[in-house]
Amino acid sequence: MPVDLNSPLVKDFITSNGGENAFKILKCLTKGRTDEQISRATKLDVNEIRAHLNKLHFMGIITYSKIKAKTSNWYTYTWFVEKDRITELLKERYSNEIDELKKKLEFEQNYTFFKCSNGCKKEPFEIAFEYDFKCPECGNQMDSIDTQKEKKHIETKIRQIESFLRR
Repeated sequence: MPVDLNSPLVKDFITSNGGENAFKILKCLTKGRTDEQISRATKLDVNEIRAHLNKLHFMGIITYSKIKAKTSNWYTYTWFVEKDRITELLKERYSNEIDELKKKLEFEQNYTFFKCSNGCKKEPFEIAFEYDFKCPECGNQMDSIDTQKEKKHIETKIRQIESFLRR
C-alpha cells in the first residue's frame, strides 16, 4: 500500500521520530536528492539536514546510494524515501495507539471532569469530590470543564488511524 506523505499521521510520526525539520526534508525526497540539493530546496543548513537524514536512515525510512568522485575521492550520497518502510512503521505504531485512544475516549465520555483556574491537571468527579473540589496541586477551587473539544480531537485521530489501517 503506498503511503500518502501528506497525511497528518505521517507528518506527526516523522516529526516526532526524526526531529522538527525531518518531515520537510522527507517531502523533498520524492525523487533521489543529495544533501546539497535538499539544502537548496528546504533552505536548511546541510549539517542539520545530515543529522535528520541519519535519524531517518537509522529507522529505515530512507536509504542512499553513494558515488565516489574520481578526482577528490569524496563520496556523493543520494537519498531516497522507503515508503513501504514508513507504512510498516505506521501500522505498527498506530495499531497499538488506536486501542489507547479508544480507551481514553471512553474515559472522557463516561466521566465529568474538574479543573482549577491555574490549569493544573484535570480530575474526574470522584477525585475532585474527595478533595472537596479543591485542587490537589494548588488548593484553588475546581470547576466542571467541557471536554467536547478534546473528545472531538480524539475521535478525529481515531478516524484518521482507522482510515490509514484500512488501506
